[in-house]
Amino acid sequence: MKPGVYITVDVECSMGGAWADPALRPVAPSRTVWGRFGDRKLGLPRIADILGEHGLKATFFVEAFMAEQGHPDGPEPICHYLLERGHDVQLHIHPNHKHYGMKQRGQDAPFTDQMADLPPQSQRELLKEGADRIEAWTGRRPVAFRAGNMGASEETLQQLPAARIRIDSSYTFPYLGGQCKFAERESYNGTKWYGDVLEVALSGFRQVRLPGLHPSKPLDLMGICFEECRDAVRQISAAGADSVLILHSFSLLKVRNVQYEGGRVNRIVSRRFARLCQWLAGNASQYPSYTFRGLAEALARGEYEAKAVPPCALHSPLRSLVRKAVQAYNGLHWT
Repeated sequence: MKPGVYITVDVECSMGGAWADPALRPVAPSRTVWGRFGDRKLGLPRIADILGEHGLKATFFVEAFMAEQGHPDGPEPICHYLLERGHDVQLHIHPNHKHYGMKQRGQDAPFTDQMADLPPQSQRELLKEGADRIEAWTGRRPVAFRAGNMGASEETLQQLPAARIRIDSSYTFPYLGGQCKFAERESYNGTKWYGDVLEVALSGFRQVRLPGLHPSKPLDLMGICFEECRDAVRQISAAGADSVLILHSFSLLKVRNVQYEGGRVNRIVSRRFARLCQWLAGNASQYPSYTFRGLAEALARGEYEAKAVPPCALHSPLRSLVRKAVQAYNGLHWT
């Protein structure tokens, strides 16, 4: 397979401050996933429409434990909606979503949203249960997993085969030493085998070191501009590796508070995503778009070779500072 691009979207509800404040409840998928505010749908439908306009398919990592947040009818319609539009549905887990439901039933549960913080047996059980749920909703066993917060580790990858999953996409070098729990310290983009599990890294780039700027950024359009994403894809592809981009189901909207009140269009992130899709569609022969289901099929045919490459670097101080200013402006709810 020629090096290409994986557009990924994490689909999930928000805890909405419910862990810290018992008076609050997790936010319904009508807001965090569908983005329904009045007669507007600013979440998944908006993302799907932009993808559809440019003939692109994406992989949607769907959270399996919305029922434990009080929304048992949330995930299955989401899966059906995505499959009907030709997209790929895979497994996403935030452990705290499961734990919240346990607490509500009076059961003991850890207070951690990091998959890697759990004992191996607990990780294995979550993965099996989550994969079973995705299979029940879609009729197909998931082939790929992404941990909430990218909070997986090599131990998590060792548990994936028990759930019959051979692909992970939780590693990202900009979060190493923090929420990404891999002991791996050799930063990379692209793909790498860990035993029988293929790690498909969320891509990132190193940026110029200036006060107030992180040394590296993941390819998340909520936090980088279109030009940075495009140039990183160009460099990663030129090095012979795949690029992985991320959005969330709520990325194209902005809200007033943790309970997702006052939702409105995030015009800046929407424009970035539309420009990226237009660029990918116009350069499909050079930067083909893939899904994780397609990757699994290529692996089964013996047509895929993993390749990890050193992180690329984008040294443009002016562009980084302008993007930082735009982010601050965009953080204002009324803009």
